[in-house]
Amino acid sequence: MNKTILLASLRATVRIVPEVIPHLSAKARREICEPTEYKTYEFFLSAIVGLVEGVYQGFIGGVFIDTLANLISGQLEDAYMRAWADEGYFSELPPYLRSALESLILTQYEHVDQFYRDIVNARVDETSIVPLINRANLWAQRWVEAYNEALRLIALENGDRLIWQLGATEQHCTTCGALNGIVAFAKEWDELGVHPQGGPNALLECGGWKCDCSLSRTDQRRSPKAYDTILNIVNQ
Repeated sequence: MNKTILLASLRATVRIVPEVIPHLSAKARREICEPTEYKTYEFFLSAIVGLVEGVYQGFIGGVFIDTLANLISGQLEDAYMRAWADEGYFSELPPYLRSALESLILTQYEHVDQFYRDIVNARVDETSIVPLINRANLWAQRWVEAYNEALRLIALENGDRLIWQLGATEQHCTTCGALNGIVAFAKEWDELGVHPQGGPNALLECGGWKCDCSLSRTDQRRSPKAYDTILNIVNQ
């Protein structure tokens, strides 16, 4: 069983039956209490920045390509697995999620070689590393996007309703602000093609860049005229 699913299942069990804790090994108790290191946007960003700096300073060569590709694969799979577990499923990914994940990974692979060449060129030309670090932020954002996309696909498969929720950033674009709180069926959001992140996202004023909003499953009633309301907002 995938470790992410196993830990999620174990944590769920402990929440329901805390009496099992004394019977767990020291390692198991430590892991259910501490977040795993190789996960989340923060770790992804730190790892990519380290690779960029390594190439820029001449400490890392062509191994960068395979290393980043493996990092991307591991991080995006973790995002999907975590979304699956957070929705209460403790099995391997079903075919529809596995297929979407593999397609996403292959799409990201297409940009790795060029990223490496751009870093090498910046080192040779002695131009600033700052734009490359900024691109590292965009790469790391893919973890958040992958997690949210997995949640959206699960909701779509189950016929659930989704609510647009603003992220933690202090300022939001006009589009995201107007969409906040709207509840529609996942198939409606999907048909309209409206989703957070995914830059370049032409339907959002922010373009999806640094967007921290989310579409979350909800039991709330569908907003009145939700489809038309969403359509009008993104077409303004």
